[in-house]
Amino acid sequence: MKTKFTVFSLLLLIFSSCFLPTQLHATPGRHGIVLYTPYISRSVTPGQNVNYNIQVINQANTIQSVTFSYRGIPHSWKPTISAHSNTIQKIAIKPKNLSKQNSKDVKLNLNIPLKIKKGYYDIKVVAKTDNNDTYVLPLRVEVTKEGTFTTKMNVQQANMQGYASSDFNYHFTLSNQTAKKQNYALNADAPAGWSARFRVSGNYATSVSVASNNSKTIYVKVKPPSQVKAGTYNIPIQAISGNTSAQDTLQTVIKGKFNMNLTTPSGRLSTKVTAGSKKTIKLRLKNTGSLPLRHIKLSSSAPDGWHVSFPNKHISELKPGISTAVNATIKASKKAIAGDYQLKINANTKNASSNATFRVTVSKSMVWGSVGIGIIIVVIGGIFMLVRTYGRR
Repeated sequence: MKTKFTVFSLLLLIFSSCFLPTQLHATPGRHGIVLYTPYISRSVTPGQNVNYNIQVINQANTIQSVTFSYRGIPHSWKPTISAHSNTIQKIAIKPKNLSKQNSKDVKLNLNIPLKIKKGYYDIKVVAKTDNNDTYVLPLRVEVTKEGTFTTKMNVQQANMQGYASSDFNYHFTLSNQTAKKQNYALNADAPAGWSARFRVSGNYATSVSVASNNSKTIYVKVKPPSQVKAGTYNIPIQAISGNTSAQDTLQTVIKGKFNMNLTTPSGRLSTKVTAGSKKTIKLRLKNTGSLPLRHIKLSSSAPDGWHVSFPNKHISELKPGISTAVNATIKASKKAIAGDYQLKINANTKNASSNATFRVTVSKSMVWGSVGIGIIIVVIGGIFMLVRTYGRR
């Protein structure tokens, strides 16, 4: 008999539970508060803002003051309750006998963070009256994909080498792997005297915007100072937004510097010459760089009718720090009038060049002076003969 009673009681309990009223979205009370929302489960993506419209219904015969709180909502989601664009913590609702005024609409606002795991999140909105009666609205948020908050920088070729006179052109891909558009400030920590400039879509820039889950190619032009020493130089670069950043290091290897200087042993760049005559100028060519100079060619730029020649017009090699003597023979034009002329002598290689500009003062040829004196003597002699001949008459 006891066994039959137990079975009968169990069946009665199961049968009764099937007909008990249930609401997943609210904990109702005949004389209390009902919380209602038509959409108790929402699907969102990382970084998205989601809102639940909640109706708060007063089933009591008196005004109810309701305070809101939350359960299971992470602080990083920044939950707020608002009504008419105002954030609220507590509301008062008229009694049920005012059937058209006994409810208020509020909104639960959630900011889903960018860095979040995919899955289901069960949360609760809690309404508490001044009588300490508590009513709970269970909700579910489904995050449909794994969230990240990462920016990646991929430099295609981070190491380059060249000479001090070279420009070094790098480029990298900046990938925004967050759920929001990011505005990045671009920064390069170049050594003193170096220049590093970013270029985006053909224009120089100090910042760039990259849409969510997109990337952009950014170019970096690096220029070392002209007197830089040979060696390896690191240039850290960064792309920084308000919440995320990425960095990498560019490496520039300076192999050395090509440079030379053409002058005279005394440093004086002036000389004198007679019209139509030749004169040899002694020059000194020095390799002032850190790399050998090869296949140096000498040339000149002289006034019309002048001629300049070099016994050693080609120099096969000149090592760093070494000087060599160079002679240039100039021949002024016979028709050159007295005065100052400019003569430029050049030394050129594939990688470096130098020149020396001379001021050449031309004086008239002594031959023409002798001829003039001779003419004067002949004229004077002729006059003397005329006076002598006709003076006797």
